[in-house]
Amino acid sequence: MNGQQSFLTKTRTIWFLGFSAFAALVSSLFIRFGRLDPGQILPFGWVPVVLVALYVALQAGERDMRRRWVAFAALALAGALLSAWLVSRQGLVLWRVLVHGMIPLLLFGLVAVFAGRRVAPFRLVQIFSFAALNGYILAYLQNKILFSGFLKRIPEPILNCYGGPLAFFACPIGSFQQMLSQPNPTVAAFFDRLAGNAAGFLHSAGKVLAHLPWLPLGVFVVIGALVGRAACGWLCPFGLWQDLLYKVKAGPKAGWKRWLTLAVIALLSLYVSLLLVRFLHVVWWKPLVFGWLPFMAAVSYVVVRGKMDLPRRLWLGGWLAGVLIGVLAWFKFEPSFGIVAGVLGMTVLGFCGGWYALALALPAAFFAVVLGPGEFRVGPLAGAELGLVAALLAGLFILVLDRLVRVKLPSTLLKYAFLLLVAGFVAYKTAEPWFCKLCPQGTLGAGLPLVLWDPVGGLRDLVGWLYYVKVGILLAVVVAAMAVKRPFCRVVCPIGAIYAIFNKASLLHMKLDKPTCTGCNICRKVCPMDIEPQQGPNQLECIRCFECRWKCPKSSLRIRC
Repeated sequence: MNGQQSFLTKTRTIWFLGFSAFAALVSSLFIRFGRLDPGQILPFGWVPVVLVALYVALQAGERDMRRRWVAFAALALAGALLSAWLVSRQGLVLWRVLVHGMIPLLLFGLVAVFAGRRVAPFRLVQIFSFAALNGYILAYLQNKILFSGFLKRIPEPILNCYGGPLAFFACPIGSFQQMLSQPNPTVAAFFDRLAGNAAGFLHSAGKVLAHLPWLPLGVFVVIGALVGRAACGWLCPFGLWQDLLYKVKAGPKAGWKRWLTLAVIALLSLYVSLLLVRFLHVVWWKPLVFGWLPFMAAVSYVVVRGKMDLPRRLWLGGWLAGVLIGVLAWFKFEPSFGIVAGVLGMTVLGFCGGWYALALALPAAFFAVVLGPGEFRVGPLAGAELGLVAALLAGLFILVLDRLVRVKLPSTLLKYAFLLLVAGFVAYKTAEPWFCKLCPQGTLGAGLPLVLWDPVGGLRDLVGWLYYVKVGILLAVVVAAMAVKRPFCRVVCPIGAIYAIFNKASLLHMKLDKPTCTGCNICRKVCPMDIEPQQGPNQLECIRCFECRWKCPKSSLRIRC
């Protein structure tokens, strides 16, 4: 009976059969519209995916050695099929496939077999999603810079950079910005024909609708309506990185392990800094002084102090002052400086608020007008006079809204500012994907690998000041993720902002049985988004990982579809 329960539980069977059917549907679409060979897509595509699904279904959950060995056999068979495809159909050398693919896969499988703790189902799917979405190993094995097949025209449902050398699909927020800045001629022509000699309203509507990114919006609406933010929990590679970073030992309770953690991070970050010195040909002390030392100071603070809670409130006055500084820098210098200043300003000043924000905003607003070449005028005001007026206005925002009225918003609303301002208005106004230019996931998945690898021999020459800003933002997110649960997902990610709108009404949702809930708070402790499911399981920040459901001792939380 125990073996039957281990292998044939209803949840595992439904999940495996459902995913296998979905994989069959996707494979048939690839064969029909991608004109792929069924002789390759079925044995070397669909069958390995089904075996991986079987692995996840058997490996997930509490430890059961017999079930885990069967899962390992399924994973090994999937790896063998993929290795055979690479050797026989792609012409790769067998030893390279074994060293770079099969052996690491088997080692991962063995580690998972002997892992003493429970394996979260969403964590396994996260890992295989990362491998599947970023599995173009031919980029390195055959020295190809990017995958350029038909899949690149399809936006995936999560944040994963289009420019990554291993990526198969397009990033939806990148596609969103590109389509927003470039009108669709088909839509514009349709409304022109529809308008004819009618009033100019339809012509204006056509111009607006022609700029709407219909394909990524369709992906967001369909995924959000079906599963809410589940894609953030089960598929997103950057969410996986944040989850792993939060496991870094920190605080007094970690004991001697925190110092070991600090030493390992120091060595790894020093190694990366030396790589940048070696390949970018910069003076050796600059990355160390302006990169490694500040990063290690921040990491040391986290390691000593321990885990923290994300600030729950965003100060409106500080946020407006940050936006003002960005606008001033935009007109005084150029749009790129203004966008970077605005992004940093609205984030830092919005979280600081009060006197700290005032101390930062006054000199920043003044020098944003005074410094730099050229003259910035607003009517009769220019130079120091305009700088004083700008500083006064920023100070009034903070003093009135933060200190007197004390207007505070939920900090998680900040991601809607990134969606509407950075990925929306700024991308439309400049015709450039500015969220992608600053995105830390893009830096991790594309910026650093491509510059260090540089397969075309010219990418390193393109590195400028904005690249170092991107690296700095990535380092800030890394430090924040060590201290706070998924900070990027909660306050920055525009994709999560869109999916969150559907969370309360999506087909896949959760239900709380209040009479059986004891308020033990276990659900919040295991939640990767640090929400309180006992206050309502379908909150905007829930990513549907269902850890609260599986860890609830009273089974008060239930999955509904």
